[in-house]
Amino acid sequence: MTEKIVTPPHMFACLDVEGENYTIEVELPGVKKNDVNLSMHDDVIHVLAEREDLTFHGHLHFPIRVDPQKARAKFTSGLLKVTVPVKEKRTPPTKIEVK
Repeated sequence: MTEKIVTPPHMFACLDVEGENYTIEVELPGVKKNDVNLSMHDDVIHVLAEREDLTFHGHLHFPIRVDPQKARAKFTSGLLKVTVPVKEKRTPPTKIEVK
């Protein structure tokens, strides 16, 4: 399942579920690795990146509890990829009988 994340102008991000991990990819053209700041509080991830003429900033609320202590991030050629494991296993949908 891939979803487009609503972000400020000049910033494009996608959220994808890969097994028991969420993966976020954020396009940050022209930004250097040292100019990317990433943080998490509760189940919200914050991205701040700067280049000479523009500042990128955005945040994402995860739809389920995640484990920020096990988050991994990689930045290559203007693409930030963050993988965050789900903290609690998702349960499959349950059919509820209507009487």
